[in-house]
Amino acid sequence: MNGTLAEGVLPGLLRELYVGRKTGLLHFTQGSELRSVRFRGGTIVNAQTNVAADYLGEVLVRKGLLTTADLSRATEVVLREKKRLGQVFIELGIMDQGRLEDAMAFQVHEILAKVFSWHEGSYRFEEEAEEPVNEDLTLKLSTGELILEAVQQVHDPDVVRYALGDIDRVLALSTDPLLRFQKITLSPSDGFVLSRVDGTLTARQITLLIPMPAEQTQKSLFGLLCTGIIEFGVGPAKKARPVKAVPAPPAPAPPAPSPAPAASRPEPARVAPPPPPPAPPPPVASKPAPHRRQEIMETYEGLRVRNHFEILGIPRASTEAQVKEAYFHLAKQFHPDVHHDAALADLRDKLEAVFIRLGEAYEVLRNPRSRASYEETLGRSAPRPVAPGPPPPPSAPEPPPDPAAEARSAELSIRQAEKYIEKEKYWDAIQLLEPAVGVVQGKSRQRARVLLARAYLKNPKWVKRAEEVLLAVLQDEAQNVDALLMLGRIYKNSGIKSRSVSMFKKVLELKPDHEEARAELGDQVGEPEPPGGLIKKFFKKS
Repeated sequence: MNGTLAEGVLPGLLRELYVGRKTGLLHFTQGSELRSVRFRGGTIVNAQTNVAADYLGEVLVRKGLLTTADLSRATEVVLREKKRLGQVFIELGIMDQGRLEDAMAFQVHEILAKVFSWHEGSYRFEEEAEEPVNEDLTLKLSTGELILEAVQQVHDPDVVRYALGDIDRVLALSTDPLLRFQKITLSPSDGFVLSRVDGTLTARQITLLIPMPAEQTQKSLFGLLCTGIIEFGVGPAKKARPVKAVPAPPAPAPPAPSPAPAASRPEPARVAPPPPPPAPPPPVASKPAPHRRQEIMETYEGLRVRNHFEILGIPRASTEAQVKEAYFHLAKQFHPDVHHDAALADLRDKLEAVFIRLGEAYEVLRNPRSRASYEETLGRSAPRPVAPGPPPPPSAPEPPPDPAAEARSAELSIRQAEKYIEKEKYWDAIQLLEPAVGVVQGKSRQRARVLLARAYLKNPKWVKRAEEVLLAVLQDEAQNVDALLMLGRIYKNSGIKSRSVSMFKKVLELKPDHEEARAELGDQVGEPEPPGGLIKKFFKKS
């Protein structure tokens, strides 16, 4: 993906990467200047530049956030020990984690602000495979707000109109909660325009309805579309109530040369000027951080034991509308952008896990066919209401667990998980495999671990989990071909060529005719040894 920069190009480009959840490096070039922004899953995580004045240390010194002496002291360590500047800041006590995160966000903003002012130059996007997140830093920066800043740099109304395209299409709120509930501070104009998007009006009708200049309304629509908060519907415009343009206040009439007497002069009709755009409603007071932390932790811990209905907090008899209402309410509450709150930054991974699980529950329950299949696995019977009466007598103590029965149950869970994976129901498979791994032993445990890693790999955020599980398999069984092959693919997708080649070679040492490993190794280093080649070399050495 590459092209030439011009007015209006950048917002659309950023939208494509943000809404499309792209991972990779976006390069901007103007003359000898190069500025690059890294995206992971559509979110900006850091920025780089070859302009010395925009290096992290220089930016912080220029803004008075760092002393020259501290920068020199840290630079000496960076050059001597080959460490990253941010890491050295923390080790030397110059900054704590929170201040470093703020500093990095500030630098990214500075680099992009320069790019936003460019109206010439070129861009190039290098897409990369999603890889495990090994950084502990949380970039306190909203990608959506950066896109809105890029939109504000577009001053030509014709560029905005061209970018909007067919304005006779219906506008609606995004159906993707990750975009719909993102953390963005809207201007009063943007908030007012957003309040008129209801899924029935076209962009043209909204422009006529709102008492603001058409150019201002269209620019707000452009910004909201680029952030993904709203989207154009599919199909022709719906029939909606007629919308009339709101008249602008009339110009004052010139004074009459010979006014009539007051008694006979008719009173002119008064036209009230259009109201100014209302400011968006004040944010709802959020819960205290300790309460939010507890809420997030309890929800996360419940992911393994709750079914889809319990995760959404709805009864089995809920209608499709109730499922949707519950999902959108919780998606807003547990949106990953919550981690921008400094008090919740360390819960980033747990928030993402909750958000993903909510989405999986919604996808299953909103579809009648998948919901019926899921309910069948839960069992058709529901507890009947019990008439009020005296409390039941105390129950006898539960018998001690039977290890043999638990092992048999775990074996059944593993078999069912295999069926779920075949049907691409990966979360359901994970729910069965995680407890089973702790019960079974020997080959059954290895099989369950490999299946669990396969299910984890379907979520780009859990690649690190899959790697850890597979390494545990190899620690117990160094010749597990399935684990070696999967690890090779993980390292290949992460760009770690030496490790991936090593894994594929180990597979071929164990199984020289393994076609998948041969193909993978061929992609990495060219045509591998023919079947039996490694065996022959081994016997020659002996």
